[in-house]
Formats: sequence, structure tokens, C-alpha cells
Amino acid sequence: MPTPILVPKATISMEQGTILRWCKEQGEIVDIDEVLLELETDKAVFELPAPASGTLLRIDIPSGGVAVDQVVGWIGAPDEEVPVSKSPNGESPNDMASGQQPAAVQSKPTPLQGSAAPSFAATPAARRLARERGIDIQTVQGTGPNGRITQEDVERASAGERVPLPSRAALIRHVTEAWQSVPHIHIARLVDAGQLVEARKRAVAAGIAAISYTDLILASVARVLPQFPALLPDGRLSVNGVALAFAVETEADVVAPVIAGANRLSLRELSQRRRELGALARAHRLKPEHLQGGAFTVTNLGMFDVDFFAPIVNAPQVAILAVGRIVPQPVVEAGAIEIGWRMWANLAADHRQVDGVLAARFLSAWQQELNQIPEELHETNGFPHR
Repeated sequence: MPTPILVPKATISMEQGTILRWCKEQGEIVDIDEVLLELETDKAVFELPAPASGTLLRIDIPSGGVAVDQVVGWIGAPDEEVPVSKSPNGESPNDMASGQQPAAVQSKPTPLQGSAAPSFAATPAARRLARERGIDIQTVQGTGPNGRITQEDVERASAGERVPLPSRAALIRHVTEAWQSVPHIHIARLVDAGQLVEARKRAVAAGIAAISYTDLILASVARVLPQFPALLPDGRLSVNGVALAFAVETEADVVAPVIAGANRLSLRELSQRRRELGALARAHRLKPEHLQGGAFTVTNLGMFDVDFFAPIVNAPQVAILAVGRIVPQPVVEAGAIEIGWRMWANLAADHRQVDGVLAARFLSAWQQELNQIPEELHETNGFPHR
């Protein structure tokens, strides 16, 4: 019996996706776990692996919108009969295209005409213009019928214009549901960031100039969270450590990839992982596993000169920490006015699981952790894990 290729539920909020391109041709031999196609979800674009080894007998959905658990193709032995796939409304792909009644079984696959990547079908004018302007046609988002790339699409890509992505609607639904269903509580604190500034100076002096304020914030939060399991889903720390998500701006939207076991990484390791995931996010190449399992999220808008903002909890997580820019300002120390570094931090949490006292204690413990970072960097030249 042939193996169906199903659309997986890659993220919690995913209800549907969009096939961008197939990486294999109909009739081609594939190995299990070999990349079959690229699928855009509500959060990212990921590569769907083959569920079995064999021949790609038929591609039912060359490109365009698909639903979770929908069959988009079949893998099996070369002479196996392939059932007629049905869409969620009960129609076969042929029904939807022609309005005719489908046959019960298609005994032999019919090879697809043209490119191995149907979603990269483009008009001759579009291909010509892409060659003239040195644009990789596969990087252009098609807006024509069935995702066909038009000359206007290439012109937009050449001019750097942004084409709205279909995942935006799903993101809006997820945020709306979180805001309406989660009773938020916000606890804020003006954090003394003087030691954070000193820590970054020491990191640079120690030869790890790639360390950013975001890295130091993520590392310190990851080290404090095990003391506050109530801030984590199900009220407990995973045996794999803190799965820490962080917000990344992309061309399309904001996503939150997850650093697994963040509290077990040195500062160098965490920084490298943060940069790797950030690059994948901006390239729209995150995989489902990069977005799943996050226990807590940190979002930093300090680089945009934002002082304070109130984030929305990324359900099913129960808390998110928002931090703003680090700025010098006059402060009173031992009865004298001095210049100190300050940063607003706002913890948003699900009030059903987290109360104000717990949130305040977390922020206080985090402040203490921030105060220890410079000395630990000086002693270890790398901020080790715990």
C-alpha cells in the first residue's frame, strides 16, 4: 500500500499552510527523511521530509494552500496503485480542477510537466527579467494563479518591495486568541543595568566581541528561571533544562525560535546558537523543531530605542519578559547624584498561574543575577553553565 504524504501540524496555532515548492519530481526515487517539499506555516518555512522510501508516485498538490493532515502526494513501489486523494471538502484534486467525477484508482502516475519545482512556474517575461537583473527566480514569491511568478513579482523583488505573506492571518488569530483567553498581569521594574554594560565590555575585552546585550539577558534569565518553575508551562522545569524562546524580527513578521537547554550553555555557546537561529529566521528557513517547546520568551526592543512595552503571552507559555533600551540617567547613590545605566523590564504573565508577588520576586532575582555577570565573566572568561 502506498504511503501518503500528509501535511503535519508543525506549530500549535497551525491550521493550514502553503506549499512553496516540491524538491522532488513525480516519478523520482526518494529516501526516507529526504526533503520532499517546502511548506510555509503560520510561523516559518520548513522542509518536509519523506515519510518513507520509494518512488514519488504522484504529487496531488503542486503548490498553494493546504490543510493540516491533508494528503498532498504518495510514495510507494513503482507499479503500486495510488488512491485518489481527497481534499478536506471531499473533492479530489481533479474534481476541483475540472469539475469531473474522479476515477476510483489511478494505476500509473503521470509525470508532471516542466520544472521539478511547480511553485517556481514563471512567465517567460518574468524569467527573462530575472536573468537580466541577476535575480534567482526561486527567491521570488509568485502572486499569479497557483503561485505563478509574474513579471510584476520580479519587479517587486528587484525593487525590494515586500509582498504580504499568507501566514499573517494565522499569526493574527493566534495573538487574538492569546489576548482574549489569557488574563494578563504586568509587573515592571526599572533595572540597574550598570553591571550589564560592564559585562559586555569585559566580553569584548575577553575576545568574544560577538556577545550582545540580548545574549547576556538571555543567559541571565535562563539561569534564574529554574528557581521559578511556576513561570514555566505545567509549573515545572523540563528534564532537558530551560527551553528559552527569543523574539526575532523577519521581513514578514516576528517569530520566536527556541534555544533548547539554554541554562546549560556557556555564554559563548548560547550566543552562537542565538545568532544561528536568528539567521535562519531572517532567511525564513526555520524548521518546526526550532519553534516548538519554548517554555518562556524574552523580547528585546532596546535596539529600536524603545523604553517600555507590554507584550502578549505566547500561549501555551505562561510568561514573557520584555526589555527596553539601556540608557544613562541620573540616580541617587549613597545620598549623591551619579550617572547610572537603567533599563525597563516588564514581565507579562498568565494571572491564573502567576501572581504579582511571584513576578516581583523573579525580577528581583534576575537583578541579582545581572549584578553577578561581570565577575563571573572575569573569573571564567566565558560565563559557564550551571
